[in-house]
Amino acid sequence: MLPSFFIYFVRPVTRNFFLYLFLLVSCVGINTGDLRAADNESNESKLLAVDRKKVDSLNVLAFDQKRFDVAKALNNLFNAENLALAANYPKGLATTYFYEAGIYHQNGYDEKALSTYYKAKQIFQGLKDTLNIAIVNKEIATALYAGSKSEEAILLYNESLAVFTRMKDSRQIANVRNSIGLVHLDQKKFAEAAQDFTTALNISTQIGHQYGKKKAYYNLGLLEERRRNFAMAETYYRKSLAIDKEVNDKFGAALNGLQLSSISNQQQKRDESITLAKEAYNNAYHISAYNLMREASLKVIEGYRQQGEIMQASVWQDSLVNILKEQIENQKEYALNYIEVIKNQNAKNTNAEKDLEKQKQVQKEQLLIITVGTFILIIVAVLAVLALVNYQRQRFFGKELKQKNEIIEKNSASLDQLNKEILHQNLLLEADNKTKNKLLSIISHDLRTPLVNTKGILNLVNQGMVPAEEADRLLQLLETQYLGTTSLLDNLLFWIKGQMDGKPDDKVKVGLHQLVKLLEEEHRMPLLKKKIELHNLIDKDLAIVTEKEMIRIVCRNLISNAIKFSNENGIIEISSRIGDDHFLYMTVKDNGIGMSKEAIEKVNAKQYYNTTGTSYEKGSGFGLMLCRDLLNKAGGDLIIESEPGVGSTFTIKIPDEYRMMNKE
Repeated sequence: MLPSFFIYFVRPVTRNFFLYLFLLVSCVGINTGDLRAADNESNESKLLAVDRKKVDSLNVLAFDQKRFDVAKALNNLFNAENLALAANYPKGLATTYFYEAGIYHQNGYDEKALSTYYKAKQIFQGLKDTLNIAIVNKEIATALYAGSKSEEAILLYNESLAVFTRMKDSRQIANVRNSIGLVHLDQKKFAEAAQDFTTALNISTQIGHQYGKKKAYYNLGLLEERRRNFAMAETYYRKSLAIDKEVNDKFGAALNGLQLSSISNQQQKRDESITLAKEAYNNAYHISAYNLMREASLKVIEGYRQQGEIMQASVWQDSLVNILKEQIENQKEYALNYIEVIKNQNAKNTNAEKDLEKQKQVQKEQLLIITVGTFILIIVAVLAVLALVNYQRQRFFGKELKQKNEIIEKNSASLDQLNKEILHQNLLLEADNKTKNKLLSIISHDLRTPLVNTKGILNLVNQGMVPAEEADRLLQLLETQYLGTTSLLDNLLFWIKGQMDGKPDDKVKVGLHQLVKLLEEEHRMPLLKKKIELHNLIDKDLAIVTEKEMIRIVCRNLISNAIKFSNENGIIEISSRIGDDHFLYMTVKDNGIGMSKEAIEKVNAKQYYNTTGTSYEKGSGFGLMLCRDLLNKAGGDLIIESEPGVGSTFTIKIPDEYRMMNKE
């Protein structure tokens, strides 16, 4: 009997027996057909070269068309994609994907754009085309930033910047600097943004890169406007506008005009604001930029209304209605064209699949005809089978080795992941240990000390060792001390409850004015002691649906904090409003000593922050951290604004569950 491994390898060989025989016969006729094969190869090379040129020309045509006819551009790109695949032209295919992704991003299909950009990047990586990889990374970063993924965008921008710097591509360096600056501006990192925009401006000026130069001026204008430096912002916008007029960039001119109009309006220059908005409208009209036309019309209408010119505002209101109608019609036409292009592409794919099936059928028929003539070579085939058995054996062992290597790699990856999880758990345990130590410190000092003081004072009063007036003062002191101890105990208990897995408190309707009124009465003694006025400006009818105990704890901590850091004869104002986003914004404002930037950063980072009050009041450093933790769990936030020596403003942002449900 034959060995089992021999039978294992012979079976697949037998199934393809006739095909192997045909290959053997073909080898015999190679020499006689060498000349003809060389001619065919030459013709095929010429055809491939023609197809590749056509791919490049279609890509260039689509790039120009996307500005005014997206449907035609996409159709040409689909044709270029099919040609590139047929001609085995990876660089042309990568360029096609790059332009397709740009169109998707331009029209709001961000997820489709990202996936297509990554396809282009993968091909360029296979070609080791460093420059184009960096360019694609820059566009991917822009798409990520549009999707609010700022940190990922910054990483990709910096990778691209490193490549462009190494290649000394000044134009791309300026473009990336402008993009990074916008991310920093959005993150309110004004110093970094200013440095980025200034660098982009200097580079663009040196190399004569007009687009980078006018973009840098525009971005600097945005920065100064954000800083409320309107005069400097207007200067930058006008410099950018001058370049737009020089290169006849109507879109850029419209953008700058709108920004200048906004600045003039904020400075009460109504006539100038209206004139600038009209100029922006005219520039947008020439390029059919409907969004900019609509924004310009709104600014003109707002300006005329502020001046009391109702008739002029009405005329522009009618114009705005016409713009919206025309925009809707164009969007419908664009959507229909886009759908038609997709349908055509799907039809082409279906036809291509049918042609492929036909070709497979033809190949099967040809194979059947060829196998008839192979029987004359049975002896040769036996030798071929033996050779192939050995080949299959080697192949089998190679696959087995590959599978074992893959198992080893998977185990290694699993071990690495396990190590990361253990490290994460260690960090969590370390944080929990720090929290435990802090809690023990608070309980042993901030809770025990007031209790010891209370016992001592009560002993003195009960034994009659102090005069009546002094006894009254000591009892008032005990009341103030009791308020602080109770507040700290409530904070600790509520925080510990929040750290335990369990059912959350039920949400009820809470009247905010009455809640603040009760807290004012609770803090009556410290308010009278420091002669502080507390103004409850909350609407008496305002109520929200939330966790009552949570909002009470947060409000009490903020009021206590405001009293602690206010001077004598100070003023505390408490107000609230419901925003358009159906969030409650409740503000506790004082004119006390304020907080430094470093102190605010500690609170925002959920670190313990403790200092004495204006009358040497002590605290645990636990209140603000608890407030932020409770609000975050409720889907809200604590916003802190403060200036040393001027005062502090603490704003509670929390969702109103009742209005949220009505909105849905």
